[in-house]
Amino acid sequence: MTNETNLQALITSVNIAEEIDENTLNDMGKTVYDYYEMDEGSRSEWMDKYEEYMKLATQVSSNKNFPWPDAANVKYPLLTIAALQFAARAYQSLIPNNKVVKTRVIGKDPDGVKAARARRVSNYMSYQLLEEMDSWEDQMDRTCLILPIIGNVFKKTYWDGTKMVSELVLPKDLCVDYYATSLEEANRKTHKLYYYPNEITRQIRMGHFLDVDLPEESNSYEGDHSEAEDELLGVTPPTSDADAPHEFLECHCNWDLDEDGYEEPYVITVHKDTKKVVRVAARYDQTGIDMNDKGEIISIKPVEYFTNYVFINDPNSGVYGMGFGNLLGPLNEAANTLINQLIDSGTLDNLQSGFLAKGIKIPNGNTPLKPGEWRYVNTIGDDLRKGIVPLPTKQPSTVLFQLLGMMIQSGQQLSSVTDLMTGENPGQNQPWSTTSEVLRQGLQVFSSIYKRIHRSMKREFKKIYRLNMLYLEDEKYFAVLDPMGPEDQTAVIGKADFEDKSMDVVPNSDPTNVSNAEKLAKAESLMALLQLGSVNPQVATKRILEAQDQENIAELMQMPEPQPDFDAQVKMQELQLQASEQEMQKVKVQYQAARDEANATLTMAKAQSEVERTELEKLKVQFDAELQQAKLMMEAKEKEMDVQLQELKIVQEQIKAQTQANKVNEGDVPSQT
Repeated sequence: MTNETNLQALITSVNIAEEIDENTLNDMGKTVYDYYEMDEGSRSEWMDKYEEYMKLATQVSSNKNFPWPDAANVKYPLLTIAALQFAARAYQSLIPNNKVVKTRVIGKDPDGVKAARARRVSNYMSYQLLEEMDSWEDQMDRTCLILPIIGNVFKKTYWDGTKMVSELVLPKDLCVDYYATSLEEANRKTHKLYYYPNEITRQIRMGHFLDVDLPEESNSYEGDHSEAEDELLGVTPPTSDADAPHEFLECHCNWDLDEDGYEEPYVITVHKDTKKVVRVAARYDQTGIDMNDKGEIISIKPVEYFTNYVFINDPNSGVYGMGFGNLLGPLNEAANTLINQLIDSGTLDNLQSGFLAKGIKIPNGNTPLKPGEWRYVNTIGDDLRKGIVPLPTKQPSTVLFQLLGMMIQSGQQLSSVTDLMTGENPGQNQPWSTTSEVLRQGLQVFSSIYKRIHRSMKREFKKIYRLNMLYLEDEKYFAVLDPMGPEDQTAVIGKADFEDKSMDVVPNSDPTNVSNAEKLAKAESLMALLQLGSVNPQVATKRILEAQDQENIAELMQMPEPQPDFDAQVKMQELQLQASEQEMQKVKVQYQAARDEANATLTMAKAQSEVERTELEKLKVQFDAELQQAKLMMEAKEKEMDVQLQELKIVQEQIKAQTQANKVNEGDVPSQT
């Protein structure tokens, strides 16, 4: 059996683990677990920061025992405000309307066939994301909120056997070597999955998992949420529960199953507690295999399931990014400390404490006083004022307050969360043009972030496009979400429409637009072009309505037939009558002109005819004269010929007579002549 045949069999197998011997499976399970432990160790510091930033962003508060029990522990929402502001702008920009996906035609398209197919693909994929994939929009909403806090999230796109799935995966659940150059180039990546016992049984009966002995209780389950999320929700994950989900490690790595010296890409799923392999599946298809003339594998292009969404690139990692947590965390902690110091100082000043005289002795040692506490001491005094000693305190420091303002202002500048960006009035005397320019400049810091997210969405859409090419029905009807007319309500698409050589899919969002103000400004600029008549009115109007976030745009653009009122009808009839009279006058003028032209032509024809008749008469007279002259000449000629004939006869007679005379004289001698 050739390598190609072996690979084809592995590709079509639902669970390759059924054909692998037990020793190899045990080796696989141990190796995958070791991979996971190494990668977890490489990102341990990043995970600690992840927990810290999540606590800071979700405002998790705890009891504080310094400088006294239950001291102030306020969390200033600097990171929270920055994340909420970014999410509010990003969500509207990335999903601007019902058209989420647009397509670009590659190559020439003289007959428009590619363009028509591109429209079908764009309409269907938008419908697919927003309607068929129920949780896709919700997942993008969560992505826009989590991404600025921790720096990156992942989307996992795959076909689960019945439907398309593109789910959000938090960084804590996808373990990758922190120092990998990129997610695609990482040698391995491990997705932590949690299956309840009933789901495990379902996977076994579907043939996806091996029926191996698993413990009744999960010992490694630590909850679906992070420690910060558990604290926020006030829950404690079970450490051992028969109904708790089991943790599995789905490792996307390379393994040489056909023992040809080249490691092929596979997905190996291992039960974490027992390290037993439950599934092995090929992570490549026939189109990604490159072989030489000898049938040896040169390379195999793996099928990528995960898409990395990065907020800001981390200089130390090509996989994990940096978010507002990295940038604002220290400032936020400093602001928290200053606020709590100011609150504690105000508490001490408002709730005075001190000593009351009771004897001469004062105990030694560290004896801090609580706010509002008065403590008895042993002393002797003859005056009540001498027996009461208030604890000296100061009011909250203005210097600390100014420092707090500086910390908050620095954080706002760093995250572009200024008063104007949060919707506050910049002032009554500031013109709109200045406000718009300030807003545009303030949003410039997000342009590169939006473009980065835009590129990630494009990679996710390409994965969905490929899966449609493989698993979509040959003919499928779907609803068009933004029809321009009644004929556009439904459309038909098929697997053949997703051929990937002549088309490219990209997000419909504009990565340079990060605010509704910019969209409205661009839309308003189209109004001037409409007056010039240089743009399509229908398309321009649609873009303006979309920028204004109007509802039922298709309904608005379906213009009804105009119904003029009575005065308009009368005026229209008068105009029509005037037009008719003008038309009749025009016809009369044309008729008179034609008549005059005909008369002129007739007169000219008569004159021409008279001239020709005169000429003919002249020619006749001349011909008659010439004919008469010819007759006279012929008569004269005839007379001349008659005279010549008479003369000839006379000569003949003379010759004859002479001849007779000669005969007589010669005596009838024959003439020798």
